[in-house]
Amino acid sequence: MGFSGLFATGLSGVNAYAASLESISQNIANTQTTGYRRAQTDFSTLVTSLGSDGGSIEGGGVTASVRTNFSEQGAITRTGSSTDLAIAGDGFFVVSESADGTEPVVLTRSGGFSALANGDLVNDAGYFLQGAPIGANGTATLGSLNSLQTININAVPGLAEASSAVTLAGALSTNAAAGAIAAQNIQTFDGDGTARNLLFTVTSRGDGNYDAIAQFTDGAQEVISSGALIFDANGRLDNAASSFALRGTTNDGQAINFDIAALTSGAGATQFTTATANGAAFGTLTGVDVSSNGRVTAQFSNGLTQDIFQIAIANVVNAEGLEEGPSSTFSLTSAAGDVSIDIPQSGRAGAIEGSALEISTVDIGQEFSALIETQRAYSANTRVISLADELWQTLTQTAR
Repeated sequence: MGFSGLFATGLSGVNAYAASLESISQNIANTQTTGYRRAQTDFSTLVTSLGSDGGSIEGGGVTASVRTNFSEQGAITRTGSSTDLAIAGDGFFVVSESADGTEPVVLTRSGGFSALANGDLVNDAGYFLQGAPIGANGTATLGSLNSLQTININAVPGLAEASSAVTLAGALSTNAAAGAIAAQNIQTFDGDGTARNLLFTVTSRGDGNYDAIAQFTDGAQEVISSGALIFDANGRLDNAASSFALRGTTNDGQAINFDIAALTSGAGATQFTTATANGAAFGTLTGVDVSSNGRVTAQFSNGLTQDIFQIAIANVVNAEGLEEGPSSTFSLTSAAGDVSIDIPQSGRAGAIEGSALEISTVDIGQEFSALIETQRAYSANTRVISLADELWQTLTQTAR
């Protein structure tokens, strides 16, 4: 190897360890960056030619390549926000720079999402989280990347529940005179969440049996069900002999089922012990919760909940083939292979952890150790160049 070879070898070392110093600096700078993947520098020998004997190999120094450890799992830390999300296991969130899908989707592990004023979920870097809406049948269809849409927690801004079941329990007196009346008010709700008072009235036949009627007490005075309540010798309701319909329907098609199996008859005074109905008034959105399988559930002020979106998790054949982009995003490449869109905890997809973030995969102690080693190697290679320069100067002075 001549002087030019010494210079080239030393210079290759300086360039290689400069690249390593750059990646280490990048890692240290992103120690607290959510979802950041640590960069690693790999070194390999440069080979320039065969030796003068035709067999040996003359080295040409060293070259460095920097790669990102995309598949490395970072530690998960808890937060106080239900829309902060972390993936425990394989996979990436699918995000886009535009809410309307005009920009291509990219992948990320940075799950610090929050809702904009219109309800769109966006992370700290301005990327919109993608998923699929959950239909009335409770399922979501995750197709291709391009079929996904931005998750919006205001998709259902409010929710009411129409009453569909009324439960009555108590004892009706066998000593009541014919024509004696007892009544019980029950609050129900229609499909819009409007409260309606349902009055359940029983009129004694004088023989321990009763005629019953259930009707709304609003302006329509709408009768839902009516008929006889017949009791057996043990005071239990005889369903076969009774004619009170256990299912009634309102004028607008709302079905209400009556559970009166706990009504009995006895010698004491008539008394209703239970009179309840399901249903809820209109409630407004108060927050969301995200399950481990990626279901975004809206929570409402009336206590109701509804699944509104399914978060999509993307996996590729070779995660190390992804291309690093800005703001801890990764772009698909041919080297990454085919992409699959999965529901969390299915296929290769990991689980979603709500109110949590995956921190950087950087180990600060490891990086400082590597920084010291790399700095020494860099200095040693600069010394090789200096020594080659001294030798060259000595040679040229001798030649004079």
